[in-house]
Amino acid sequence: MKFRASAGASIVMLTGVLVLAACGSSGSPSSSNSGSTPANTTTTAGTGNYHPVSDYAGYVGGSGKADSSKSPIEIGVVNQQGGQVDIAPEWTDGTKLAEQYINNEAGGIDGHPVKLVTCTIPDTTSAAQQCGQEFANNSGIQSVAMGAVVIGNQPLEQALAPTNKALVMGVTILPVDSTYKSGYILYGDATRVEAPIGTFIHQYLPNVKSVSIIYANVPGSDVPNKVIASTLQYYHIAVKLTAFDPSSSNITAPVIASGAAQAGLVIDGAGNPVQCSAVYKALKQLNIKTPVLANVPCDSAVTAQGDGGALPIGWYYASANPLPGDPADPSLAAFKAVADKYGDPTGASDAWVADAFGQILTIAKVYNQILKSGGQITTTSVNAGLKSLKGAIPQGPPQLQCGAISDAPAICNQEDQFFQNTSPGVFKAIARWIGPPPGWSPPAGLF
Repeated sequence: MKFRASAGASIVMLTGVLVLAACGSSGSPSSSNSGSTPANTTTTAGTGNYHPVSDYAGYVGGSGKADSSKSPIEIGVVNQQGGQVDIAPEWTDGTKLAEQYINNEAGGIDGHPVKLVTCTIPDTTSAAQQCGQEFANNSGIQSVAMGAVVIGNQPLEQALAPTNKALVMGVTILPVDSTYKSGYILYGDATRVEAPIGTFIHQYLPNVKSVSIIYANVPGSDVPNKVIASTLQYYHIAVKLTAFDPSSSNITAPVIASGAAQAGLVIDGAGNPVQCSAVYKALKQLNIKTPVLANVPCDSAVTAQGDGGALPIGWYYASANPLPGDPADPSLAAFKAVADKYGDPTGASDAWVADAFGQILTIAKVYNQILKSGGQITTTSVNAGLKSLKGAIPQGPPQLQCGAISDAPAICNQEDQFFQNTSPGVFKAIARWIGPPPGWSPPAGLF
């Protein structure tokens, strides 16, 4: 995942992929990086019961070129970019990729070309509010796809709310997004989608009795890490959270204070590759052999440089998207073919691009279903169509459960799939799509 944020130290957990890494073997952590599969895992070399979307035209519901003589159907697109903090401008590239694909190969929307109406937020809440007002006042727009936005989310949503226009999101960090009643977070709320970590450790690393969570002390970073801690405490696993100053060039002192050397597992809960690398280097400098489970976006070249340029073999990864390097997932090759064809080959390995592609295709699918059944595209019909989606979506989970959480109705997914890095760039599926601990709920007042 690429991060292009000049003020990125204040942004945490902003990614379409939830990636975790843990060194361990034989069902319990060890100081070795041998990474053999835990004894209690059910390894799935293929996709098992998971059937990812790889026929994108079939998913949208059409084929061939859109009819240029028909009036275009507009879809709103909003992303945070053009200011000091460009979290993921490549998300916008993914929406354009989807637009080209739908209009050239998926028959448009019941023959009508798709037209994206884009508004960007350059770091100010006033700009976010203005985007919301523009979409609210545009009678041709019944839904808006939102990208990597963390500034002005509430003003944006407050402007849209009176219209009930659907806000289709990929992955979000701010709790306010999950409460938007006409919202659909397709891949997962970044706070709650952390919960499967507890399930994973409980099921696949059963000998872990204590965990040290180390993270950068920046706004918002405590929430996802407290979610992880809560799930571990649910399983009676002792947890200690330690924050460090992200501006410090040496964080050995907080790492020592965290009790990492005595813990059964260390979770690198840092928020960007530089912070991830700082934790990793401190652990190496202190010669701490405790297994590590690293958070997004620690799967990066920056972090890998701390180990000689390659991520250690045997790390485990969890993802709410297809994970590049998984040889069993046919959707990876399918998406790469689309990205290559329409001039964005690097986007095939970028989950922000993949998220945007899936978001626009999903809106187009719902629109197609409405028109082909003789209906009209209205806020009511669009919301009904999105709520009724249950099956797999492009670049995402095998099923949606929008509205399943009463106080966070916009969340549609809380599951991740887990992989093992068996050789450089190759990730073997260990478990497909597991969710939060059964019966667990977040601590009151956390969000």
